Amino acid sequence: MTKYVIMGGIALVVLFIIIYIKMTIDEKKGMDSEEKRKIKEIVKRVVPEGESYTVAYGTREELNIGGGGRNVITTTKYWYYAVAFRPGDLYLVPLSFEGGDMSYSDPIHFGMEDLGMAEAKTGHVTLFDRDRKELMTLFVVASNTKDDKYHPVNIQQKEEAEAFGQFAWNLMQEVNASNGVTDIKAAKKEARKKK
Repeated sequence: MTKYVIMGGIALVVLFIIIYIKMTIDEKKGMDSEEKRKIKEIVKRVVPEGESYTVAYGTREELNIGGGGRNVITTTKYWYYAVAFRPGDLYLVPLSFEGGDMSYSDPIHFGMEDLGMAEAKTGHVTLFDRDRKELMTLFVVASNTKDDKYHPVNIQQKEEAEAFGQFAWNLMQEVNASNGVTDIKAAKKEARKKK
């Protein structure tokens, strides 16, 4: 019995080492990855004055729970973006990945005039339209590793993520002040009542 416990422990340690090495390699690849360079090129190509924006990789996830009883079905949809931001101005360029290739579509612009409210938290910002209906929650995190088909890139962006956090905080302050929002929870509750 002791022999099996020791072998199981050794196998667990080896598995941990393999996973750690893979993560470390992916993080190193992501420091100046091809994906990171492509995202910057895309922004320069499709965003007006793209070279004057800070560029990052961002994601959006939407969780849907359906069914009932024992037949609960959970689905998650994923969206990927080249994120271009500067004070008061945000562009999202939708990205798609097929067979290892990255493609993009037309940019989506969010200026101060487009938003009714914003809520910034560590690593993400939630944007609301002029009627305070939630548009999306956008995540910009420091470490992105190619874990599976839902996480298709190796991009390390510590400085960009920190800059986005500051941008999101400032955007929240400016948008909410210009729209008379002093209490985000109360504004959300009021918007739900109007539905």
